[in-house]
Amino acid sequence: RKQAPRLTQGSPAYHIADYGTADAGTSLGLLTKMVTAVRKSFENEEQDVVIHYEDQLTNEWQSVFNHALGLKTVQDAYGNTIQTPMSLGNVFTEACGVGFHNQCYANSSIDFGVSFTAMHWLSSITLSLQGKECMHSARCSEPPSTDKELANRDWVSILQARAKELVPGGRFVCVNFCVSKEGYFLGQTDEGASMWDSFQSAWDMLKEQDLIDENERLGVSFPSYYRTSDDFLDGIKQVPSLKLVSIEEKVVPCPYRQLYTSKLKDSMSASEYASWFVPTTKTWSHSTFQSALNDDRSDKEEVMKQFWKNYEKIVEQNPEDHGMDYVHAYIVLEKVE
Repeated sequence: RKQAPRLTQGSPAYHIADYGTADAGTSLGLLTKMVTAVRKSFENEEQDVVIHYEDQLTNEWQSVFNHALGLKTVQDAYGNTIQTPMSLGNVFTEACGVGFHNQCYANSSIDFGVSFTAMHWLSSITLSLQGKECMHSARCSEPPSTDKELANRDWVSILQARAKELVPGGRFVCVNFCVSKEGYFLGQTDEGASMWDSFQSAWDMLKEQDLIDENERLGVSFPSYYRTSDDFLDGIKQVPSLKLVSIEEKVVPCPYRQLYTSKLKDSMSASEYASWFVPTTKTWSHSTFQSALNDDRSDKEEVMKQFWKNYEKIVEQNPEDHGMDYVHAYIVLEKVE
């Protein structure tokens, strides 16, 4: 009889998972600091660290590795070059395309998980806002029940998956878009114009320009949901193996608007600011707007170019009024078993 292979103790590397990494640029600087902190904690400057980048299968993975390996320089909103974890040595990287709504890694294999502005995306597209003026559930006086229920189920699934992956004592930090106690959410605070009002105006202008019909005008339905702190807490209660360490809400002022009003206003024209700021809203929203156009259109890209021109024209009228403030819930969880 053949003897079963013996399980051996593997590498004592420290494993960090970055869920919903997108192009890996957002977390790059923090992960570098985390590697340094881990080595200080272990009192070992050569401690092996593995960074697991996770996103959906269709993610643009080439950018992930260009950024993670330092082949393409990343700068923050203020123009500062960000150091990569790989530059520290003995840091290893790999990618997973499973999707964070599911378990992505083996049981008890992740020491520390992080996720930044990613887990507001729903696991499926509901299109529940088509035919309405809202565009996004956060804009509705009462979020559609379909979206709210799916968001609640998704959050519990996310937590259950992380609970399995984390080692006992491991932590998961989730920085997620939310609707704050004041009713603030991404791009809509008490500072300046609402980004969502500007989106709506720029999109409505397409109808006035005879570029879209009424069904297309009302066809935008963002497949994401900004949960409240109560929503987050309700989900956490359903996963007893995760302990809440802390949760707090914070508003981060738009760095583009801050830089413009404090330093660049005298040297940057209104049109230059518009062409600099608007793309940061385009990266995550373009495909949703485009999906509202009729399937049989061959001019979708031309229509979308006009949409973004409309938005830039709106910003040009009063650049100081336009920005995209971030509204996040900062959640720290710990595996207790």
